[in-house]
Amino acid sequence: MLSTTINSGDPLRQIDLRSQRVAVTGATGFIGRHVLDQLRAANATVIAIVDRKRGGLRHGASLESTEQIWFDHPSEIVSAVRTSTPNYVVHLHAAVTTERTPDAVARTTEENLLPSLDLMNACGDLNVKRLILMGSGEEFGPVTGPFDDCTIADPPSPYGASKAAVTGYAKMFYNAFRLPVVVLRPSVVYGPGQAPRMLIPQVMHALAAGSEIDVTEGRQTRDFIYAEDVARGIVSALVAEGIDGHSYNLASGEVVTVKDCLQRIEDITRCTGLIQYGAIPYKTGEIFSYEPVAETTREALNWRPCVNLDEGLAKTWASLKLTTAPEKDFK
Repeated sequence: MLSTTINSGDPLRQIDLRSQRVAVTGATGFIGRHVLDQLRAANATVIAIVDRKRGGLRHGASLESTEQIWFDHPSEIVSAVRTSTPNYVVHLHAAVTTERTPDAVARTTEENLLPSLDLMNACGDLNVKRLILMGSGEEFGPVTGPFDDCTIADPPSPYGASKAAVTGYAKMFYNAFRLPVVVLRPSVVYGPGQAPRMLIPQVMHALAAGSEIDVTEGRQTRDFIYAEDVARGIVSALVAEGIDGHSYNLASGEVVTVKDCLQRIEDITRCTGLIQYGAIPYKTGEIFSYEPVAETTREALNWRPCVNLDEGLAKTWASLKLTTAPEKDFK
């Protein structure tokens, strides 16, 4: 039987998913491995739905004590989930791209939209207790100011459009079929083990190597959220009551400029003079104001982030030092 208890020393619910089977697609991705850790801590039986092309977990993480079902093409995700006979499903697998090309339209339709639609149908057949889908702030495009579930979608990219379509279909599946589905939109996620194609690890890797790195002036505002907090939010959303058919922002509530974030990294690493502010122009269609509203999320999920930006950046830097060749001389 599902139970939750409150630990007065911890603002987060201590969730017990003992005897519950939770299928996680995209389990070996950056967010996925943190979700696996949180599900194990909640005593769940975890079934990792793994893309063979993307391989295993990085940075010492393990699939031990986790059932595994592998697939070779996104069209096989649903059959893998059906095979897992889950009580809950967390769908993290996605094609993430900033490209604005016909190929990106085809790829995001094939990997993001169509498997999500098939999964919603399958979860209805399987009578799952809840399906968690991942949205994106890019659903809303170049909004100016705070945005929440009532903000009109205006996607500027194929990726954003695929996520907006998934959100729309999720609401329809709840309204028409009463599917217990919830969409979560993480803000700008960072933390240990993130690929260096993203800004924070890219900058940290450059500083660790003593290399200069070119960035914009950094006037954009962003809400950076620590990956472990996102994973806690996802697991909280599995068991929260009265949230089916809704979408929520997972955000830290700490909105800063990109330059402020990078200057904090300089302070933490004690590596100054290597970040070249203003050396590259802003991207075409750059989103300057990114301020997700998350107050309703905290109440609905009985969740709040626990790691502030300074602490999260310090943890990320410490992890990078541990996973980099020992001959590196870090300050």
